[in-house]
Parts: sequence; C-alpha cells; structure tokens
Amino acid sequence: MRMTYKLRPSGSSRWLECPASLILEDAVGEVKRDDMFPAYIGTAAHEILERCLNEQTRACAYLGTTVEVFDEEQQNFPYTALIDEKIVNAVNFFLDEVGEPDSVTAGKVYAELEMEHSEIEGLRGTADFFRYDEETGHGVLADLKNGVSTVQVKNRKGELNTQLLCYAALLFDRFEGLKTLTIAIIQPNAKTKLKTRTAGVDKEIVEGHLDRVREAAKLANEATEDMIESISKVGSHCWWCRAKGICTVRGKDEINKDFGGEE
Repeated sequence: MRMTYKLRPSGSSRWLECPASLILEDAVGEVKRDDMFPAYIGTAAHEILERCLNEQTRACAYLGTTVEVFDEEQQNFPYTALIDEKIVNAVNFFLDEVGEPDSVTAGKVYAELEMEHSEIEGLRGTADFFRYDEETGHGVLADLKNGVSTVQVKNRKGELNTQLLCYAALLFDRFEGLKTLTIAIIQPNAKTKLKTRTAGVDKEIVEGHLDRVREAAKLANEATEDMIESISKVGSHCWWCRAKGICTVRGKDEINKDFGGEE
C-alpha cells in the first residue's frame, strides 16, 4: 500500500473524519462526474478572480469569453466555461469585499497563492486571496465560494471550517512573521443575507488543527488492509467521496438503513 496521501484542503472535512477515504480514493480510477458541473463553474469564477487581482481589472472585462477549467482535485477532464453575468457579478462582489488591488493600502496581495507545508508531506493548497501586512503581522485570507448552499466559517458547534484552517496552516508555515489571521468566506450567491462570513485565528488554533491532520495522515499511512474498516466513518462527508461505491462500511450502513439492521 502506498505511503503518504494528498491531503487536499478541499476534502479535509472528509478525510479528517474518515482517514480511510484517503486510502480508498487512491484506489479509485479517474471518473468524470456529471454532477460536478457547478464545481467547474466555480473554478471558472476563480480563474477570472485571479486575472482581475493580477491585472487590476474588473470582471466585466471578461464577459462573454471562455476559459478551460479542470477537475479541482485530479486536474483532468477539461470543461469549457462561458463567463456570463452571474460569474462576473460574483467576482466583482468579491473584489468589492476585499478592496480593489490598487486601493489596498496595508500589505501585499497574493492571488491564487500555491503553498506546500514544510513538515507535513502531502498537505498543499492554493489560497484565492491573501493580504499580508508585515508590519503588524496580520493577514487576511479570503475564499470565494460560488455555490448557493451556505458554507460556514464557523458552525453552530463553534468548529471552524477545516478547509480554511488548512490554508491557514500553510500560511503560518510559509510566512514566519504572520501572527494573526482573519479567515473569510465570501459567497455572493449564498441563500443568506450575510454573504461574507469571517473569524479570527492564531498559531495556537492552527497547531490544534495540525494535530488532527497529522493523526489522520498517520492512520492512513500506517493502516493495513485489515485496518481500513476500523478507520472508516460514515457521515455527510461520504457524499463527495469518490470511493463511496467501494466502501464496505458505507455499504453496510446502507443495508442497515434499508432493512433496519440486525435484531
């Protein structure tokens, strides 16, 4: 069994709960999913956002053009997306929330910042927007979500978004002087009045998250075939798992739901 798996921040809510998904997904071949269309549109919006930040333009400049986008995790199966008014409006909303590049007075702005953790192999990711003020040691991490289902920065239990915590861990690892960080989800199309949701994190919070990352990676890397079921967990995270069709634990759970389990 292969050691060291890709610890993608976008899938962290899944593999932190179910380390076995790292192993099982690695065994699944590439599959083009028809239900991934919204994700492709979201990726196209991110592409336009990056251009706007780097070129200091508004999204209107790209209305009617097309971009070729790929599956976020595997980078295959290209899809050609048309930049329509909905994408333009979403990107412009994000720009208004974070401030235009030429109007940001405090700190350097990074767009689509690619990062890889220096200690935890496999933990890597790309931040949509990061503004860093070296003088104060404070940064702002903003993530664009293009969907309509609300994605929370912090849930009702007080738990922070694990994807953003992974990005935060990568930022603290890369920028030695970074002391505090504001993490934000900006979701123009969300079915809620509050389109921008924020929370503050520091190194202590991030270290606590990294302990969970290390544990999940350790369980997956050290698991034998006989141990996979013991580190599997069924939950809402299963929906986006590419290995749900071969997961024996999920299969047993579905049977129990259908037939009421054992007496």
